[in-house]
Amino acid sequence: MAEMAVVGKRIPKVDAREKVTGRATYADDIRFPGMLYGKVVRCWEYAHAKVKKLDISEAAQVAGIVKILAPGDVTQKGYNTGVLDLMAPIEVSKNVLGDIEDQTVFTDHVKHQGDAICGIIAKTEEAAERAAELLKVEYEPLPLYLTAEESMKPDAMQFRPEKSGNRAFQLPDAMFPGNVYGWGDVDEAMETADIIVEDAFYVPKQKQCQMEPHTYVALYDDRGRLNCWTSTQMPKCVHIKLSKLFELPMTRVKISQTTIGGGFGARLGMIGEPIACAMAMTVPGKSVKVSYLREEDWVASESRHPGTYKMKIGFRKDGTPVAVDAHFTGYEGGYYTHASGVPFTTGAWLAGMYKWGTCRYKGDTYFTNHVPCGAFRGYGNPQTNFVMEQLVDRGCRELNLDPVEWRLKWHKDVGDDGWCMGFKYPSCALDECLRQGAEAIGWKEKREKYAKQSGTKRRGLGVAVMNHTSGATPMLLEHTTCTVRLNEDVTVEVMLSCSDLGTGAHTALQQIAAETMGFSMEDVHLKAGDSDVAGYDIGAHASRTLYVGGNAVIAACEEVKKQILERAVKRLKAKVEDLEIKDKKIFVKGTDKSVDIWEISYKGVYNYIDPATGQTMGEPGQIQGYSSFFPPHNSPPFAACFVEVEVDTETGDVKVLELVNAYDIG
Repeated sequence: MAEMAVVGKRIPKVDAREKVTGRATYADDIRFPGMLYGKVVRCWEYAHAKVKKLDISEAAQVAGIVKILAPGDVTQKGYNTGVLDLMAPIEVSKNVLGDIEDQTVFTDHVKHQGDAICGIIAKTEEAAERAAELLKVEYEPLPLYLTAEESMKPDAMQFRPEKSGNRAFQLPDAMFPGNVYGWGDVDEAMETADIIVEDAFYVPKQKQCQMEPHTYVALYDDRGRLNCWTSTQMPKCVHIKLSKLFELPMTRVKISQTTIGGGFGARLGMIGEPIACAMAMTVPGKSVKVSYLREEDWVASESRHPGTYKMKIGFRKDGTPVAVDAHFTGYEGGYYTHASGVPFTTGAWLAGMYKWGTCRYKGDTYFTNHVPCGAFRGYGNPQTNFVMEQLVDRGCRELNLDPVEWRLKWHKDVGDDGWCMGFKYPSCALDECLRQGAEAIGWKEKREKYAKQSGTKRRGLGVAVMNHTSGATPMLLEHTTCTVRLNEDVTVEVMLSCSDLGTGAHTALQQIAAETMGFSMEDVHLKAGDSDVAGYDIGAHASRTLYVGGNAVIAACEEVKKQILERAVKRLKAKVEDLEIKDKKIFVKGTDKSVDIWEISYKGVYNYIDPATGQTMGEPGQIQGYSSFFPPHNSPPFAACFVEVEVDTETGDVKVLELVNAYDIG
C-alpha cells in the first residue's frame, strides 16, 4: 500500500481545542431569549402503579409556572424510542418481529420506577422544581414483576394485550424455524460428546455512565417548524421518528445535533426528545429546555439487558466442540423498545465465534418492571461472551487442554459463516491476536510457573476472545449519504450526518476526505448534525461509522475528482486515465504539463461569457459529489484479551497485575 499523506498520521482531533477550553457547545449550554424550562415529574415511589389522582392546584400557584401538562394535554400517540423499526422492512418489523409502539409522552400507568407521569413548564428551573414538590399524586400500587419467571406466570398482570404471557419477543418461527438460530441436530451430537459442561448464569443490568446527562431544547417556531437540539447518536432516525410522532412532514422538523458527551448506546434512538418537543408545542414561539438530573439519567434512558443465560457445550476428548445449546431470556423492562434486537444478537455472537459442530440458540424477552433496556456497547455480545468463554475454559480444564491452543484451533476464520449465517467472514486475524497477546503476557512461561503454588495468595492467567461487527449488514439497514462541495478556492466542504460520540470520528472522516482528494486537512471542512443540510445516515451504532461513513465520504470525493479530471481533459487534451492530481494541480503523467485546479473550480462558479467569442470562459457549474452508500458486507473485528491476576484465597480479593488486549479491527 502506498504511503498515505493524512490518514494514519498523528493529527489533533478537530474538536480538541474547543473541548479542553470549555467552549464546545453541549445541549445544556444552549440559551435563547425568553427560554422556558421543562421539568419531568416522575414516579419514584413505585415501579408499577396506576395514577388515581393528580392534584395540581397548589403547584399551579407557584410564581413563574407557565403550564402543568397531564397525559391528556399532549399527544397520546404511541411511539418506540428504539430504531429497529427503521432498520428492517416495515412488514418484517411489524408482522414478523412483532415490534410495537407502546410508549407515550406521559402516562397514568407507571411501568418502572421513574416513569414520566406529567410535565411542568416554568420561567425558571427553580420554579419548576418547587411546583413538582407541591404536586399531589395518589397511586394504586400494582403487582411487581422483576424477573421473567414472575412475569410469565399465568396469573400475572398483562403489560400489553397483544403480548400474551408478557413475552415481548421470541425468535419468530417464520424467520427462525422452530424459534431456533443455529444448525444441525444438537441432541444427537450431545450424545457423542465425551464431556458436557453446562451452567445457568444471571447477567446483570448495567448503566453506560456517560459523562453528559441528557438535555434537550425544543422550539415550535413561528413558521410552524418543530426544532430540536439534541445529543442523540442517531439524528436522522430521530428526525423521522419525531415527524411521525407529531404528524408533521419532515420539512417541518429540524434536528440540530449538539456536542455529544459520550454515548455507548445511551443515546441510541430517542430518549427525551418526545417530551421536550411535546412541551414546546404547547407554547408556540417559546423554546423549552428539558435537562435530566444524573439520577434521572439512570431511569429515563435505556441500558443493558439483564436476564438469565443457560448454556451447554459438548466436547470430545480431543477438544472438538460437537454441540452448543443456549437460551437467553432477557428482562426487557416496562416497555418494548429493543425487545427484538438483543435476543437475536446474543445468539449471533455465539454462532459467529467458534466452529461448533451443531448449534441451537433460543432467545426471548419478557416485560418486567425494570427501567427499559436497549443498547449498551456490544449489543448482546457481553452477555454471550461472559457465559461462553467461562464454559469453554471449564471444558479446556477438564480435558487438560491449553485454552489458547484450543481457541487457535477452533475459532472461526475466513470463509466460515460469520455472525449472520450465510455471510462468510471476509477477513480474520484472530490467530495473530492470540499469538501476539500470549507472547506479550508470557503465557507459556507463567502458566508453567504458576502450575504448582502454595500459600494464600496465588496467581493465574486467563484468556478470552471475541468477534463483533462494523456495521449491521446484512441483518439491518446500513446507509450513509454524503455530499462533497468543491469551493472556488480549491477547498472542500463535506456534508453528512455521521455522529462523533467523542471517539474522533469527525476527525477521521475529515482525514479520509483529505486523503481521497489529495488535499491537506486544513483544506477540508466537515459539516455534520444539521438535518436541513445533511442527507441520511442510520446513526452511530454497531461500530459502523468509519466503515460505512468513511466509504460514503470516499465515494463522494471520488465523484468530485472525476468531475475535476473530466474538465481538465479539455484543457490538457489528454485522456482521463493519463491524469493525476497532486498539490492542487492536475498533471499529465510523465510530463510537466499541468493545470491548476483553481482554474477549474473558480471559473466553474464565476463563469462569464467571452465577448470576443460568445463562449463561456471555462466550463460552468460548481462541482459537487454525492454518494448514497450501502455496504455490501460488514467488516468483522476480532480481539483476544489476556490477564494476569493475583487472588487472595482467604479474603477473595482479586488484583489485576497485567492486562493485554490484541485487536484485529477488521
